[in-house]
Amino acid sequence: MSFSDAELEAHCDEIIKDPAIRNRVVVLCEGDSTPFKPTANAARIKAFAETTQDSAFYYRAIPEWWRTTRRPEPSFYVCGNQENVIKAYCYLNAKHQTVQPSESYLSLNKLFALIDIDLNNKKIPKGDYPFKDLWSIYQDLYQHGKVNNGGQGHAIWVTGLLHKEAYFLIPEMQDMLSQHYGLDLPSLYQNMLQDMNNRQDIRDNFTKAKNRIHHHHLSNSPSIEDFQNNWLDSFTHPQATEADKDALAYILLTFAKSKPEWERIKSPNGSKMSPKAEINTNYRNQLCFRIAKEFYAKEAPDSEHHLPRFFNRLSQAFKSPPQ
Repeated sequence: MSFSDAELEAHCDEIIKDPAIRNRVVVLCEGDSTPFKPTANAARIKAFAETTQDSAFYYRAIPEWWRTTRRPEPSFYVCGNQENVIKAYCYLNAKHQTVQPSESYLSLNKLFALIDIDLNNKKIPKGDYPFKDLWSIYQDLYQHGKVNNGGQGHAIWVTGLLHKEAYFLIPEMQDMLSQHYGLDLPSLYQNMLQDMNNRQDIRDNFTKAKNRIHHHHLSNSPSIEDFQNNWLDSFTHPQATEADKDALAYILLTFAKSKPEWERIKSPNGSKMSPKAEINTNYRNQLCFRIAKEFYAKEAPDSEHHLPRFFNRLSQAFKSPPQ
């Protein structure tokens, strides 16, 4: 379930009239589709940013260098699914331009969206936005798997990896995940690789999605089965270096499903007081929060990782004149 159009517009109307967003970057992202409860505006922003997983992860990934400045922290709003995030961005943009200045605390140059690229292309409604769909945004935003030109010109961002969860499973996480959580990333990668056979959307979009890895020799694989065999042969080759394996991991995370593998991670500590599903969800939430704070938040503005580059792009909004 996601927001209905009426719920989404009501949701956006609350955002735009909230004084707490004055001079703040506003980031729309995927997540919980439950309309806000009528609580105090500033408290609502803080509560949603800290308790809803998508926005909570991004909130905790705010760079340490940002927190040392006098800039207000970005405000994150969950808006449902991919399509609803796009609708929310377009609605807020149009609404701000039609209401009286006293009825909107939004600055258009500080309005952004962050959406999983996934495998199903979504259109951007016709208007002033220079890109027609999410895939065209991706093609312009990323080059050889890296953020191209600092992401200039992009207010609607798509993830460079298939899902947000893929950012929890990048090779740099191996030490933390193995030492503290007993997780072995190479095993998870091979599970993801085998799971590709079970995903109809990967089969339907495999040829087009391969364009995302055109810089790697595995893009020459003519079928999913060939890709799987070539990836595994390359990853397990006795002469494969750690750099080779890291590159292969990023290729896999670019268009294989990481979310199912992430959701299989379970807490080692059971409890009779809480439902097992709730225990496991809380466990994964705490893990992703730790990844955000101990890795992404510590990255420099010029890091090659996608999320630090996104925050660097957000910071540049303070150099633009308000609209």
